[in-house]
Amino acid sequence: MKRPLLLLLTGLIFGQSEDAIMTIYKDGTALVKQPVSWAIPRGNSYVTWSSLPIGIHRDTPFLNLEGVTIVSQRFNDNIFTGTDYFKKLRGEEIQVKPKDGKVIKGTLLEISSGSVTISNSSGIISFNRSELEYLGSNDKDLDTPTFNPFLSWDLNSDSEKIVKGELVYKSNNFSWSTVYRLIMLNEEKGELIAEAVISNSSDMDFHSAKLQLVEGHLNKPSATAPKAQRMNRIAMAADLHAMPMMEKETLGDYYIYALNGTHDLEAKENITVRMYGPLDVGYSKTYVFENSERRQKEESLEVMLKMENTETNGLGISLPGGKVEMYSYTTSGGLEYIGADNLGQVPKGQFTELSSGRAFDVIGKRRVLNYDRQRKSEEAVIEIQVTNARTEKVNVQLIEHINGDWIIKHESINYQKEDASTIKFPFTLVPGETKYVTYTYRKEWK
Repeated sequence: MKRPLLLLLTGLIFGQSEDAIMTIYKDGTALVKQPVSWAIPRGNSYVTWSSLPIGIHRDTPFLNLEGVTIVSQRFNDNIFTGTDYFKKLRGEEIQVKPKDGKVIKGTLLEISSGSVTISNSSGIISFNRSELEYLGSNDKDLDTPTFNPFLSWDLNSDSEKIVKGELVYKSNNFSWSTVYRLIMLNEEKGELIAEAVISNSSDMDFHSAKLQLVEGHLNKPSATAPKAQRMNRIAMAADLHAMPMMEKETLGDYYIYALNGTHDLEAKENITVRMYGPLDVGYSKTYVFENSERRQKEESLEVMLKMENTETNGLGISLPGGKVEMYSYTTSGGLEYIGADNLGQVPKGQFTELSSGRAFDVIGKRRVLNYDRQRKSEEAVIEIQVTNARTEKVNVQLIEHINGDWIIKHESINYQKEDASTIKFPFTLVPGETKYVTYTYRKEWK
């Protein structure tokens, strides 16, 4: 039926999906497997499906149906937009209604996302789109608008029947990330919780969906990561000590985590679900002072935590990459935030190092005591002072970067050669102790 068009300037319409299986990747996409069912007659029939998100990859949909022949598939994304429609009516009469004003008729001269310009007996008038309540047209040749992309199929069946299957497609605007919480109980032990934050930035609600999360980045021509837009809704078991809340299996060279049960994932929404934990884990804390060649500075040392992904250390599981938020208890027993760092993918049996910031009371000072540069050589004498003002002993690591063809001599303590441009001086400081480390590096060239 053709009818006059009234374009309201407020409101959104969201699509809806039921009982889908969604595999969500970290590149901003998801694979959706949507159950479908139709009652079809014997012979040829025509069916459609319009519950599709705007970000669907138009070259990916395909239909799995049993007991029926799929003759052809069409994808229609000629989606109605008010601005495009009214651009076709330039030179025609339209109506505009300003907010708190009367309807004004006139010939449409121009329209954009920000303004509308008409001409009538009063002259040429321009309106800001944000100041209008609606635009109107009496065009009687308007077909029923299409507000969502839709798929259609020509089917052929040897009998009247109900056919069931699934529609499979990929879409943008879905992503997930891992957020860890490490609660440091003391200098060696802590409690680790891993949660998945799942984002639906599309225009479609997914109800009773089975969610699967893939760790790893798939190869594709391009990717755009979506932004979380509306809210962060926590979806986790009442028993915080339940572990884990999802099952893990391999997917080729990737890991896939299947969430237990079904979840509602509404448009423009995040949900957070528990992956692992709480897990009792161990770590070693080291205070790091890192410098290079002739650099001189004085600063607090960086606090680094080394955590091994082994069963004996309370882990021994595949840890997906993500952000680690670190907390510690104050002397009064309160939990406080002390820093965050990014964690790469950590396979079982490997280790990771995390920075929780800089220590207020472990201070390093580096000086170049002497520097001598000749035409074919360079030599520098370095002194590093580290003071531990804490009430506990600390493990310190000095990291020195030296480029070129070098040798170390006159070192006051033993060093470890890490690679062609890095040496390390590890040592321990008791409470209140200050230690001086000196060495000379010499470089020669032709």
